[in-house]
Amino acid sequence: MAIYNNIIQGVDKSFSVYNATYKQSYHSKSLGAYSETLLKHIYPALFFQQHGSFCDENTGKSFLKQVDSIQKYYKINTDLTPLQHILKTLTESIQTQNLTRPLRILDICFGLGYNAMLSLKYFQTCEIYSPEKDYFLQELYNFPYHNIPQSKTILHTLHTHSLYQNNTQTLYYLHGDALKILSSFSVGFFDIVFQDAFSQAHNKELWDAKYFQTLYNITKTPCIITTYAKAKVVLEAAQKAGFKTLKYVWGSVFYK
Repeated sequence: MAIYNNIIQGVDKSFSVYNATYKQSYHSKSLGAYSETLLKHIYPALFFQQHGSFCDENTGKSFLKQVDSIQKYYKINTDLTPLQHILKTLTESIQTQNLTRPLRILDICFGLGYNAMLSLKYFQTCEIYSPEKDYFLQELYNFPYHNIPQSKTILHTLHTHSLYQNNTQTLYYLHGDALKILSSFSVGFFDIVFQDAFSQAHNKELWDAKYFQTLYNITKTPCIITTYAKAKVVLEAAQKAGFKTLKYVWGSVFYK
């Protein structure tokens, strides 16, 4: 894959890539790769971890109210300062939790690695499982990542060992077909899913009801799925599998 021939820069000055096969960029240019990862995945996942569930009506209302305040500031200033403050507060709060095991995150799919690598920054005790069909880790060594200073070390280690590990974190790079890989996980294994595959129009098998039924089976209760998708057909597929859905300005969360 010719990474460096297809680089695009987002509004936040971070970089992404246009994938000619799927005819889409990995990230929205209107937000940028870094901002999109924080707004659509890291933030709602941290909010979920702090509150423990989205099933309580007041939790959903609190989430939407906080999103609204971030959005109003961002719309005027194109600045993530309020979000960064919230992320810092959430991260500090979560560090006081007594976890009986690492948080298990499913990242669909690795792509350029923003979701997985930024998760290592914000989730101090975690296991991240990231399937990826394409294999171009070596091409990413010198990619101009924004605010991920250890990216080259992480990517090199993933290329060499298929995992990156420290005392409290493990990132597994699972090369292969995501659907086949998901079938290997046990019932109720994951706490959080980053549903960030290419769009339903170009990658239907990772958005239909059968796929969401698989996710329902391998996620625990409670759990959260974060996604940029807001289309009715996607929300209905998630609902058919048993998830409740909540749509907001940057995407949706599915939960049980």
